[in-house]
Amino acid sequence: MRPTTDAKVLERLYGADVPPFALLRRQRPGAPGPAPVELLFGDMDTGKSSGPWGSSGSSGSVDGAETVGSMDWAGPPGAAPGPGLLALLPFRHLAAHGLPCHDDGTPVRVLRVREHHVLPADAFTDPRLPGAGPLEWRDAGFTTTDTQYEDLVRGFVASDAARGGLNVLLRRDWTARLPDFRPAAAVDLFRRLLTAESGAYWTFVVHTGGARPLTLVGATPQGHVGVEGGRVVMNPLCGTYRLPPQGPDAGDLLAFLADRKESEELATTVDAELAVLCGLSGPGVRVEGPFLRRMAHLLHTQCRISGPSAAGARETLARALFASTVVGSPYADACRAIHRHETTGRGYYGGVLALIGRDAAGAEELDSAAVIRTLVVDHRGEARLSVGATVGSRSSPEAESAETRTKARTVLTALTAQPPAAAPPPAAAQEPAAAPRACGVPVFGAAVRDALDRRHAALSSFWTEGTAAPPVGAAPVLVLDPGGDPVAELAALLHLVTAVQGPAVVVRYDAPGAADTLVRHAGPVLLASGPGRPDDPGCVRMAALRRTAASLVRERPPGGPPVAGVGLGFQLLALAALPEARVVPRSGGTGLAREVEVFGRPVTAAFRNAHAIVSGPDGHEVVALGEQAVRGVQFHPESVLTTDGAGVLRRLLG
Repeated sequence: MRPTTDAKVLERLYGADVPPFALLRRQRPGAPGPAPVELLFGDMDTGKSSGPWGSSGSSGSVDGAETVGSMDWAGPPGAAPGPGLLALLPFRHLAAHGLPCHDDGTPVRVLRVREHHVLPADAFTDPRLPGAGPLEWRDAGFTTTDTQYEDLVRGFVASDAARGGLNVLLRRDWTARLPDFRPAAAVDLFRRLLTAESGAYWTFVVHTGGARPLTLVGATPQGHVGVEGGRVVMNPLCGTYRLPPQGPDAGDLLAFLADRKESEELATTVDAELAVLCGLSGPGVRVEGPFLRRMAHLLHTQCRISGPSAAGARETLARALFASTVVGSPYADACRAIHRHETTGRGYYGGVLALIGRDAAGAEELDSAAVIRTLVVDHRGEARLSVGATVGSRSSPEAESAETRTKARTVLTALTAQPPAAAPPPAAAQEPAAAPRACGVPVFGAAVRDALDRRHAALSSFWTEGTAAPPVGAAPVLVLDPGGDPVAELAALLHLVTAVQGPAVVVRYDAPGAADTLVRHAGPVLLASGPGRPDDPGCVRMAALRRTAASLVRERPPGGPPVAGVGLGFQLLALAALPEARVVPRSGGTGLAREVEVFGRPVTAAFRNAHAIVSGPDGHEVVALGEQAVRGVQFHPESVLTTDGAGVLRRLLG
């Protein structure tokens, strides 16, 4: 990228007929100094749509999975280095993956880059820029009261889904009318974000142009998926510390970092992203962190996960869905919960902005960010800012409501001299505004570094330290996929199996002759985990799985390779192998790390299933089976919360 020297390029953004454009400041982790600002001009392709947030600015035919999976995104080999396309994927794109969502008609939009200018970081501080003048905010406020949002959270916390370990990001909307809004106003808002917000992964404006344009202005902390230097990279982020007006308090910050709920929520998010990353990467996946992402009003915790890229940029993006941070986990169950609890579509909120091009060597590059902390303004000047909080079984409705107010205030304080007055005023505007920059206690002091190091040390060494070479010549492991979910969650487990045992072959539970194939297999068999209660009498899938498990326990030759199970797979084997085994709801919630003894060794393990296996007259919980022929563990060895997952799996399959 070469810096642009023509000062007139910015003046084009303030004209009467502004073409489609994007302004991007992409702050790469670890990059020294402030990043430059990239200015893209191009042609906007817009998918067909009839929804209120999807009105087209130009005709086109690209939409849905076809857009992501089929288009020539980065141009042919030998194309000039730099960005080729900027894609804006709406939340309803989930439907292309068989997941439920409200279809509000919001289209996929693609900016085909014709001009790429690189501006210095201080380009927008030039007083000679014309500016758009004061921006008037009318009828500003949340569309739901704090009480209504707290009731929504309270209802979810009390649900069976939450008690079963489901975590979901539930949104609320802040809206306003901006009379006479035009692209120049968006540029001015971008200028304010550059100075008032800090720590964003992307700070951006996207203007679609055309007769009915849409404009997005935001500063998102959440990177999604990227391809750089031959590696695929994801940046799972979860956990929010609200900075007090006087700056971070050392004691409060250390308490936040030591909070088990916060650390387990981040680990759960990392697990969900690992399930995606391992399907896109070859051996050698690594987990780094956690780190702190410091913004003007908030601190977030996040990790970086990466592995050798096994797919091109467009396929990587097509298969990566959206960040679990903006949905929840387990992913498909969270999508269903959002569909139930949110009554309207999300538009672009929770979707992705993706930039695809080629690097200096001609290789494909991908960088993308989640569309959060973003103001969306349509051609009528109707503005919407969506914010949300991740809600689980231990959530406080009042705390989650306060988190949404803080997130809204983060954006609004940056976009205005003070949060716009609401009618009635939103709670965010009634609270003292946070300082533009966190100050006071050194955020990255020794005590904080030690706290982050302790959290890193508590993660699975398999993911943080790399993997050893798998055995040579080992018989393949047949892994039974229990189905029940359109989002494949086997990839991380398969990655672990391949590393410790050798090649793995997946067999669907409903494939013709699946049970006979597993019984006759000369090597180890592993029943994977999945959703559902194993003794559900009304579930056809569970009935088939119970028959398969019984056949394996009854018919596998004695003294041969073991049959093992994890999670649901363990439960199915336990019901078949233990005469007094029965299923009960797990007490105290799930998704938690517990200290247990497995095969004579202490293990910190991730328990996520909503139900447990108990046995005997006293109903003691069974967490492992260690017989020669039938083995298993209730927990998930592939989780970053399971400290010796590789060792556990090696003992199960060896």
